[in-house]
Amino acid sequence: MHQPIEITFNEIKMNRSALEVARTIVHEMVHAELYRAINTTNPTEKELDFRETFEEYTRQYIGDNDVHHNYMADYWVDKMADMLELIHPQLGYSGLNEFLSSWAYPSGIPKEFYKALAWDGLKYEEVRGWKNKTTQQKDEIDFHIEKAKYGTNSCN
Repeated sequence: MHQPIEITFNEIKMNRSALEVARTIVHEMVHAELYRAINTTNPTEKELDFRETFEEYTRQYIGDNDVHHNYMADYWVDKMADMLELIHPQLGYSGLNEFLSSWAYPSGIPKEFYKALAWDGLKYEEVRGWKNKTTQQKDEIDFHIEKAKYGTNSCN
């Protein structure tokens, strides 16, 4: 039996574009899944395998205060980007797409946009994947993250 995991959102952070809020929900959902998989009382074989892999990952980076974010940066950025790309059409995508296509993305919103959003929330010096990025890579990510602010604040 799984214990429920409660995610509490900072109301101040909710007054952002729907896509930014969706990014936060996806990010926190990954944290919740990591906690669930690691702490479940009756783990499945798959959960046991994950727990063992995660424990080994943690041992390799002993002393790392941000193991969840490092793990997310190493293994979840692409998956989170895929989720955001799937969710985006439900969040006023057409208006944002038309707006951004007129000046930022004339060929349509690229996959890099969603990957950058996945990095938002992992941009800490304690996160190796972020720390190891070049200044140019960080600037490109920040460019895309800034564009997400132009989205609608309400969901369809």
